Amino acid sequence: MNHHERMLATIRGEPTDQIPWAPRMDLWYIAQRARGTVPARFANMNMVEVAAQLDVACHAIGADFTLPGGRDNSLRALGIDNHQDYPYRVELQGLPLESSDDGENLRTHVRTSAGDVFLHLYRSQSMARDGISLPFVKSYAIHSVEDLEAVAQIFEHLVVIPTPESYRAFHQRIGDRGIAVARGPVAASPVHLILHELVAMDQFFYLYHDEPDAIHRLTSRMEPYFDACLDALVACDAEVVFWGANYDQDLTWPPFFQKEIAPWLKKVSDRLHAAGKLVLTHTDGENKKLLPLYPACDFDVAESFSPTPMTKTTLAEMLQGLRPKITVFGGIPSVALLDNAMSDQVFAQYLDTLFASIGAGDHLILGVADNVPPDANLGRLEVIKQRIIDFGPVTPP
Repeated sequence: MNHHERMLATIRGEPTDQIPWAPRMDLWYIAQRARGTVPARFANMNMVEVAAQLDVACHAIGADFTLPGGRDNSLRALGIDNHQDYPYRVELQGLPLESSDDGENLRTHVRTSAGDVFLHLYRSQSMARDGISLPFVKSYAIHSVEDLEAVAQIFEHLVVIPTPESYRAFHQRIGDRGIAVARGPVAASPVHLILHELVAMDQFFYLYHDEPDAIHRLTSRMEPYFDACLDALVACDAEVVFWGANYDQDLTWPPFFQKEIAPWLKKVSDRLHAAGKLVLTHTDGENKKLLPLYPACDFDVAESFSPTPMTKTTLAEMLQGLRPKITVFGGIPSVALLDNAMSDQVFAQYLDTLFASIGAGDHLILGVADNVPPDANLGRLEVIKQRIIDFGPVTPP
């Protein structure tokens, strides 16, 4: 089987010749490039070529973020980015917009009838050297309840433009080295977007508690934007679609998740399944108390699962909670690749425990959660690959 066939078969619960292995390499590569330390064997490569050099599956969740100029962060302070690999792009139309970028500070000014919105992002070379690919938000769109009307107007002027040819080129570039997952919104729902992107997190909890009606009036006006994103994803050629990321039992606590996020994941899954597509969502936080809620959402892949010692949930617990409905993608904590975090002996013992805990190995795509860190010992990727080979074929029970 090739990598593409193996990953799809795993998600569908079919037998495979081995467990798929798809470590995420883009943030590692961004850091090496910023440091000027890209190993010669990876020089001037894209992520497909890096994966081929390592003889692993290409982790292709949404786009190759190492491509120069591939990402447009002009709307990033609204939780929206554009990329040449995405199946749609988002434009703000009908409202005056001014922006400036000095290489570190990206400032955006939007005028609405309810007032002006000032957005400020910051990124630096030191961030890139640490493998940080997204800028930090220094000025959020929402500071108080008085800002909600202006933000509502901005979302009502966002236009989603399908770009199926862009996604098709991405899909062709990935080929049989992996699954070219079509990128949808990082926030799974309008409230989730407000929480993660539009207001400082501490301020969100005050607003959500003190002004629930105002928050939900805003989300109702954001919904057409999310629906338009979903329409574009349904129409594209993808086999697997990304929708939503970054859940955590404390920040998106179970009652909040069940009320504000789960209905959107279910709605999205129903529509995409009806279109013959599979749904992947990025579950990289503390999952233990959310596990009972995931199966009812009907998504197919819980991607970027990070186990102990980085969270309180083991890979065995995640598999037990999700099999056979949901495939777990991840399971190798990034710290396991760091010599200063795990000695060779501890790393070997960790892998012994991991492979002894996964049963038949079904519904599992091994990856590094959330990413291969800049200072990783790449030799350990080869060790994991050999362990997978030694584990042998996978026959779901």
